Amino acid sequence: MAAKNTAKTAPAASDELHACECSRYDAVFPDELTDANLESGDYQIFETGCTATTRRLFAPGHDAKLKSALIKWGALGLDIRRTDEGGVATSAEATKHASAFKFAHMVAAGIKRAEDKRLAKLAKAEERAAKKVAKAEPANPIVTAKVGRWERQGTVTDGVFTYTDAKGATKTATKFALVG
Repeated sequence: MAAKNTAKTAPAASDELHACECSRYDAVFPDELTDANLESGDYQIFETGCTATTRRLFAPGHDAKLKSALIKWGALGLDIRRTDEGGVATSAEATKHASAFKFAHMVAAGIKRAEDKRLAKLAKAEERAAKKVAKAEPANPIVTAKVGRWERQGTVTDGVFTYTDAKGATKTATKFALVG
């Protein structure tokens, strides 16, 4: 007795093969789209690299491929284009293109997460640079020293006491005595 195949097949959107939806998207740096670059073709185009054909909207797993590409391109601030079957390209932000799919909220969250990560990295780099500058510059603490018969506050650098007198003028002294 032969076993009956009871596996269900998903209904096809149409019987003819067409290009996978993710192959319709590409991205470019908006700064590179100058007249000279467009004329010479000297600009970089980012694509999903998809060459699959399918009866459905996406080839298996290619919805995730498009989602990750939209997140990456959106985080980089690229100009994202979708080219329809007639060859007309529509340019928009990643979240606008993603709004046609169920994963739109994931694209928006991914772009926000990438931006937050970039800002945190910048803040950490600035903090490291500030620490490096603080470490390189020796701190000259404010000290009290007796110059002549007067006690003044100032800093000592290389055996020279620099202070501001009562009239607000900056003065230096090589003969001074530190107080307490």
